Parts: sequence; structure tokens; C-alpha cells
Amino acid sequence: MALRITLGLPTDTPKVHAPFTAEQVALLGRWQAAPIAAHMRCPRHGDVRRKSSDLVPDVSGWRCAFWTPDYPDVACSYTVDWAYVGMLDEHNVRSLEEMSVDVVEVSFDDDSDEPLSVFSNCDLLLSFHDTVDLDWEEVAERSALDERRGLVITQSTALEDLLGDVILQLERPNDPETRRSELDQWMIGKRLNRVESLLASGASPDADRSFPREELWAAIRRRNELAHGNITRVISEAYPRPDGAGKTQRVEWHLVDRRTRGSQLITMAGLREDVYAAIAAYTSLLRWAAANPGD
Repeated sequence: MALRITLGLPTDTPKVHAPFTAEQVALLGRWQAAPIAAHMRCPRHGDVRRKSSDLVPDVSGWRCAFWTPDYPDVACSYTVDWAYVGMLDEHNVRSLEEMSVDVVEVSFDDDSDEPLSVFSNCDLLLSFHDTVDLDWEEVAERSALDERRGLVITQSTALEDLLGDVILQLERPNDPETRRSELDQWMIGKRLNRVESLLASGASPDADRSFPREELWAAIRRRNELAHGNITRVISEAYPRPDGAGKTQRVEWHLVDRRTRGSQLITMAGLREDVYAAIAAYTSLLRWAAANPGD
């Protein structure tokens, strides 16, 4: 998601009421077209359907041009008969236009409001054979676990970038940009191995001893486990309750490594600890880099 800087409406200036001149209407239209400016919007629609809630100026004031394809004949009746003096200043409007950058979100091109759900391979297989038996609670649990697993992996990516900076700090190459391009092709484990070899060959004993290698390797191992694992729901056989009548059935989620086929329990609380551990490893490396800037 691109970072947007938006300048607010000039509420510190007086209001001017309609009717507006043709020149004033043109200035208000340019204000509304400036991406960096806060626009006059219809409060009934907020930000729905992107820019369709922007008010449109004319000589009699502002009107809402919102419409929906579901009801094309129904128009919004919201109007405003004033504007701030600061919006009618040619210098202000030109400055906004010069500062504005039109952000095009290429990757966020899905305008559908339909929620997406994640199905297991078993769910899809059953659906393919016309035997639909989707457990929506299972779908929700899987989606929540996948989202939190993604947070751990994303945090580890930030750690990977910092390790690249540490390599440059220790190597001090003549062409840092070329070296950075080379490091961008390395996985996180290879980067950490390179840092350790540099410490072993030329760093001071204190720098080598204080390097947070255990934290870093633990974060990397966990990142690889999560990135290379499949999340699978496991339901146990019902067994008698130890504290009374009836039976108990455990429902667990396991992380199954695609390479080794090893399985381990995965929980939301455990993933929270993984996020914190990755952040702690990043912070420790940052402190070490600040304390050991090199020769």
C-alpha cells in the first residue's frame, strides 16, 4: 500500500457561499482533482466506491453525484452551498497540483466486496466430486492462522534486509550498490552465514562474542518452518471426559513440513510469540550494528 500525504481543507479561512462564478467553479474542480488535497465528500457515502463520493462543484454549490449500478435511477440529494476561501485561491490550488502525485495501486485492483475464504485440499477435492461439505468454522480458523503465520514471515523479511545492511557494514565494498544487488539474491540463512564468517575472520573478540547469533538462527529456523509447512486440522477420537459424564474431542491444527513431513502443533498464541521473537531478534541485531560500526 502506497503512503499518502493529504493536506486538509483550509478550515482556518472564512466560508464563501454560492452562487459561484465560472472561474470559482473551475478552481473548486481543480481542488477536487488534486490527489494530495482533502476533498469535499458526501457524508452519506464516505469513501465507498473510491472517488464516487466526491462532491461536484457548480455555480449553485456542491452536489453529490454518487450512484450505484444496482439502482441507476436513484440519485443522491446531498448538496452544500459554500466553500472555504482557501479553496478559491489560485496560488493554493496551483501549489497542490505541483505537489500532488497520482498513486496508481496496480496490485490492489480487486473492487469486489466478496470475502475470500481459504479451503483445504480435502475441501476442494470433495467439491470437485460434487460432494460439498465445507466446514466454515474450519475455513475461518485456517484463515486466521495463515494471516498470523504471514506476519511472522513478513517480520523475518525485515530481518533479512537488515542482515544485508550488516554485511555491507562489515565488508565496506568499493561498489556498495553492486554488492547490494548481489546480496538481494541471497536467502536469509546464507546472509547470516556470511556475517558469521566475517566476524570470525576480522572482527574484534567483543563484537564476535556479543553478536546475537542464537536469537537470529532461532528466528530463521522458525521462519523456514512456517514458510515450508502446510497447516492441517487434526481431530482426535472422542474419549471420556475426566471431570464428568460425556466425551471430549480435541481439535488441533498442525504444521506439516512439506520436505520432512514432520508435524508439530501450531497455535495463535505460539504464533504471537514467534512474531515477538522475530522482532526481538531484529532489535538485538540493530543494537549490535549500532554498537559495532566497524573500523
